Amino acid sequence: MRTIITFSLCLSFFSAAYSQDQKTADKKEETIKMKVLPEVLVSYTKNVSKYIPDNNPDAVIRNTQNEFISYKVDNNECRNFDEYLVTLENEKGFLVATYNQNGVLVRVNEKYANAELPREIMRFVCMWYPEWTITKSKFEYSQQKGAIIKKTYHLKLKKENQTQNIQICLTDKIVKTSNELAMN
Repeated sequence: MRTIITFSLCLSFFSAAYSQDQKTADKKEETIKMKVLPEVLVSYTKNVSKYIPDNNPDAVIRNTQNEFISYKVDNNECRNFDEYLVTLENEKGFLVATYNQNGVLVRVNEKYANAELPREIMRFVCMWYPEWTITKSKFEYSQQKGAIIKKTYHLKLKKENQTQNIQICLTDKIVKTSNELAMN
């Protein structure tokens, strides 16, 4: 009886092991087979407008950027001029966009005063200037043909009777530190 049970157990183990090996071998053959896809022609046009809004914590700046995104340019008006300017203003600053005569967005310049600063900038200032307070701030944001050219924060810091102006670029790196930098 022991021999029959042992024989049947061995037979069941070997048959289960053989079936699993066969399935994995079949899968390997399937993955090696390459399928030839039909060729696809992708057309490229240069007349593409692209604007990347900044993820600024200030609601006034975000509202101005959203208003600009929803703005539609009339191509008939653009054809009469070499460049077509769109200006949006708010209490903190302005956004100026330039379109070419085909109605394609060429560049966007934004400047805002006393804008709410992102947390990363606040952490940076608190870490490197622990006893200083921010008295003024400016935010500049520029794009050209969909590429961000400039994202800079100008900050005026004060500590007791000392003042210092710093400029922080997109990477939270101090570009300039000077007492003579003008903060209008």
